[in-house]
Amino acid sequence: MKKFFFIFILALIPFASTTVSAESDLPLISEAGIIIDAKSGKVLYEKNTNKKMYPASLTKVATAIYAIEHGDKNELVTVSKKAAEADGSSVFIEPGEKIELSKLIAGMLINSGNDAAIAIAEHMSGCEKLFMEDLNEFLRKEVNVTDTHFTNPHGLFDKNHVTTASDLAKITQYAMKNETFREYFGKKNLPWEVETWDTTLITHHKILKGELPYKGITGGKTGFVSQSGYTLISTATRGEQDLIAVTLKAPSDKVAYSDTKLLFNYGFENFKSGKIDKKSKLYSADYSNSYTLNEDLYYTHLISDQPSLKTSNDGILSIMNQEGEAIESFDLKTVADVRNTVLPASIKKETIDDELLNFMSHLKDGEAVSFLSF
Repeated sequence: MKKFFFIFILALIPFASTTVSAESDLPLISEAGIIIDAKSGKVLYEKNTNKKMYPASLTKVATAIYAIEHGDKNELVTVSKKAAEADGSSVFIEPGEKIELSKLIAGMLINSGNDAAIAIAEHMSGCEKLFMEDLNEFLRKEVNVTDTHFTNPHGLFDKNHVTTASDLAKITQYAMKNETFREYFGKKNLPWEVETWDTTLITHHKILKGELPYKGITGGKTGFVSQSGYTLISTATRGEQDLIAVTLKAPSDKVAYSDTKLLFNYGFENFKSGKIDKKSKLYSADYSNSYTLNEDLYYTHLISDQPSLKTSNDGILSIMNQEGEAIESFDLKTVADVRNTVLPASIKKETIDDELLNFMSHLKDGEAVSFLSF
């Protein structure tokens, strides 16, 4: 006996802008901050998110994901004199020393080594200057950020080395899709043996290492130079919900962490993640087209809301809140395979009855169709 899972999406609506809000003005002290749903990308709260600011060592998130995606983690990196003599935080590598790329990336993220960042840049592109050209192009074209320009791979101050809280959230969201990055980003410590040092690197992120515990923390990166103040990226997961928090220019690390917890609490207490499985088949409002999703679709809604799904005749799928507002919209023509649907003339668009269900039962074995009425 065939089994079918049906979702039918009804009604005719225009394409709408998305909105999700818990109508809260958080007492955030940091000059800029943002919290997003990592799966849907939905911004849950923002403050000065498009203001260009100095990120300090949060830069290393971009350096790390570029090196992971474009390098060979098993390659040996030869440390240059310039890299070994880098100012600021260090993992104490020596000129001429050969270290695996993967180890340098992990050390850079965990212990914020500026020397490791330069060694990675020189290995990837031949020199630091060319690496910055490659990295900025990657961020523009592949990560789709718009207000970021980095002049070095580590984040030491340069007046032209700028980004925004919004762009940093996007960069982190992109990076967290990579399994290797997630592993490094979530490490609390790392055994570290180099020519001049035999130790264990411990993350600087106080929430991640348990000094300031928070339920569900999965990763983090700290940053500080005097011009940037205290900067912080943090990730956390509870159930099916993944959140990313960014704070910039906090007056102290205490404030950066308290603001981060404030953002996470706001996100977890007010919002929920939703998913439309890629196995679903959706129909346009007039049943003229069917859409078989080729990827999972994610959206975010208020915990207090019970969202519904609707489509327009031209294939715009909208997630509607209880007030009838679209909180997310997808163009099914870009995320699904489209087929024309020919229904028997006896079936009226306005009704879903036994005749329609009988029509659906003649689909080929294994075809999934969605059917829900709202």
